[in-house]
Amino acid sequence: MAHQDPAKIKMAELMLIGVNWEEAARQAGVLTSRSSAYWFLDAYLLRGEKVLEEWRRGHAHKLVGDVLVWLVAECREKPESTARDLREAIDNRFGVRVNKDHINRVRRAHGLSRPKKRPV
Repeated sequence: MAHQDPAKIKMAELMLIGVNWEEAARQAGVLTSRSSAYWFLDAYLLRGEKVLEEWRRGHAHKLVGDVLVWLVAECREKPESTARDLREAIDNRFGVRVNKDHINRVRRAHGLSRPKKRPV
């Protein structure tokens, strides 16, 4: 069974002690929106750690855990890498298929967008 990011528990615990949702998400290393953070907090209060069990029948969040750590490190080391190259590497290394647009969204969220090409 696939699992969501356990860092969300840390985010929820921080929110429970009064930390603002944005700061709690930042400290826990979770990319989320305000509504999703509060949805997770409510679900965590109702179901505890069972909330981490993946309940959807579709695709799980694919860029979490080791995949996310690898992607961020790879983008820092080789900022010129294309989303297409990264997608292929993720598929080969982790066996996870990810949309190029999603890779680019994650890059932007981490401030790791690919540099613009200079005209020749």
